[in-house]
Amino acid sequence: MNGSGLVARRQAELRLRVGEHLDPGEALRAALWVARPSDLPLISRITQWQGAPQGLLGLGGTTPPADPHSGLDGPAGSTAGGLDRHLPEHTTAAALALTDARLLLLLVSGAPTAPAPAPPRGLLDRIRAGGRRVFGRAGPVPLPPLSVAWQCPRAVLSGVVAGDPQGWLALRFADGSGLSVVAPALLATPFAEAARH
Repeated sequence: MNGSGLVARRQAELRLRVGEHLDPGEALRAALWVARPSDLPLISRITQWQGAPQGLLGLGGTTPPADPHSGLDGPAGSTAGGLDRHLPEHTTAAALALTDARLLLLLVSGAPTAPAPAPPRGLLDRIRAGGRRVFGRAGPVPLPPLSVAWQCPRAVLSGVVAGDPQGWLALRFADGSGLSVVAPALLATPFAEAARH
């Protein structure tokens, strides 16, 4: 499976998982993975639920520190402060979904539905497993169920700005508060456009 096919598949899975939490008649406008700003690549935070071993993406088993509120603009009791309190640590991604009625933050709530493969034992096994990942012969682990961690009415969201090609979203709320999160550049702009309509 090529890179664009995998992204499309993952987006379709995300939309399906988010759809499980929508009210009857509620329409999903956009959904994407977000994370707290830090020095970690977003992909390393998304793949964490896939059972990726420590250090898989060049992190060496350690993670750089991050300011837990580096993207927050407003007091803790504000709408943005509420969203910020529910964002996971900077090493993990969460799903942000926009519907015609609500803005939702969803977290991975369980283990993957498919069992994780046994770790490769020998050098040749590791090379084969790496080759399958690189050349697309190993299917990705299905997206686990999500649970709603936070939500607000759509009317409370006053604006969304996307940073492209940097890959971030700046969310502004009716109470004047705001929160910036890291997001895939390819999906941040469509999310911001969906928020304008």
